[in-house]
Amino acid sequence: MFDLPPEEVVDASEMYRNVYDADAVIIGIYGKLLTVADRYILLNELRGDLLDVTHNSDAYLKQLNQHQEQADNPYINPRPFYELIVNCNDALYNFNQMRKDGRLKEDEYVTRYSDIGTLRSWLYLQLGIHYGKIPYVTQPISTVDDVHNEALFQKIDFDSLLDSLVQFTEKLPFLSEYPEGTTLLTTVDNYSTAKMFIQKNVVLGDLYLWHGDYTKAASAYRKVMELGAKDNTGGADFYNTNRIGIFTDNTSGSNWKNIFLLPYSDREANYETIWMMPFDQKFLPKNPLIRLFEQTGEGQYLVKPSTAIITRWNAQMRGLTPFDIRGEGSSYSMLTGEPVIRKFTGNYDASLPFETTGKWVLYRAAALHLRFAEAANRDNQHKLAYGLANFGIKTAYDPTPGVDGRDVTDIMHTLDEPYPYNFDAREGDYPRFRSDWYRNQGVRRRVSLNPMVITPADSAQYFDMTNPDPYYRAVKDHEGYARFLEEKLLDEMGLELAFEGYRWPDLIRIARRWEKEAPGTGGALLNKLMDEKGTVTVDFSNPDNWYLPFKWE
Repeated sequence: MFDLPPEEVVDASEMYRNVYDADAVIIGIYGKLLTVADRYILLNELRGDLLDVTHNSDAYLKQLNQHQEQADNPYINPRPFYELIVNCNDALYNFNQMRKDGRLKEDEYVTRYSDIGTLRSWLYLQLGIHYGKIPYVTQPISTVDDVHNEALFQKIDFDSLLDSLVQFTEKLPFLSEYPEGTTLLTTVDNYSTAKMFIQKNVVLGDLYLWHGDYTKAASAYRKVMELGAKDNTGGADFYNTNRIGIFTDNTSGSNWKNIFLLPYSDREANYETIWMMPFDQKFLPKNPLIRLFEQTGEGQYLVKPSTAIITRWNAQMRGLTPFDIRGEGSSYSMLTGEPVIRKFTGNYDASLPFETTGKWVLYRAAALHLRFAEAANRDNQHKLAYGLANFGIKTAYDPTPGVDGRDVTDIMHTLDEPYPYNFDAREGDYPRFRSDWYRNQGVRRRVSLNPMVITPADSAQYFDMTNPDPYYRAVKDHEGYARFLEEKLLDEMGLELAFEGYRWPDLIRIARRWEKEAPGTGGALLNKLMDEKGTVTVDFSNPDNWYLPFKWE
């Protein structure tokens, strides 16, 4: 689909003639994004505590896993990301020129400029996460190697980069999805393009979250959480898409697995999916995830689940039974005595090694809810954060959950809170309520797990014990409880989102926050988690050890 090499080289005057040329440029940039899928996952997961090397891993992967990267390690070369950024800069410049002389109408311009501008911000956020101090280049340049010319572009630190990214992204002229009728919303080779494009408010929310603007982060996330129907138009799954609603079957876990297992265009595969891109065996680039994860066929089995994440999944409880459907049989399987990640390759058949069609899920609703919860928790909305991560808003704000035949007018909602924390999850019959958020189940309940464990000792420390209901107590120590719940949310992020490319960013974002509040605590958090992984000997008490060397090749 993306493999469309030109028959001959053309200059910019022939590339940017009309809206269809602009669309071709955008599709080309997203096609090139697919080429960094394996690098994105390795940097964001192998550097964390949930992914580990195998006996097939080379020295470079082992260095990445142990945070001991040498200068010749190809995985730490930032050039592939900057090549994409240079493409974005060129497109943004030319979109401006097209708007100026009428080759793009205003509505065509604002949507396309904002899309590529947001993608560039996302790419820069990735670079900041991994390198800390980087060149920030926003104008067209003649060659990507100019990026590394410090006479032209000085490196800026991560905090300054975040300032710049927030200022640029929040001023983009169009932050919604592409509207119906846009020529980019189409079907190409049987693939709908609707979810191939970056979700702008998700990126803006992430930037605000990294920047410490928690109300703004939650506001941006809320806009995405409420995309979809306000009723059951299109089916319950469409209504529930970004609300973490009821799965048709949440006992066997099939619907959770189907997010990854079923083909790109399958209806159930679109449960909770916000941003994803297809790999097709008929087109380049080749699906690199099979090579990383699989044991046979095209697979080289280069990385595997860490013992730490397997142990955590095995410790989760469903009633009185230890079992997490997101672990063995879903995110990974045991094959020939080894754990093999199947989250992105579960339908790969080694007897048909060239059947490599698959998909890359970059963002989904569970990440959205957990990050909203992270922001809400930091905004002293602890109960709401707890509810979204556990059994849903309705249960969190119901003093007697499970009792039928009640007037729920004054419960099951947060309507007395300001936006973005004013949710209506009422479900009752006397009078009848079926409010916008009544289907919300919470991240853990929708996979039939018990809520997060809060022990009596924790309760005594953080809660007003005069109310006996553990879900209804008032928090008496907001600052201490915010950190306590933040660590619980971080653990849930690992259980839910393992191997998808979230882990190192989640670790670093929270470690940076803790380090600024109390020097030494961010490093202690990283040291504790990486000690559980058991293969890292670097001391993260020194924040300089959190970042890769900026080695340009």
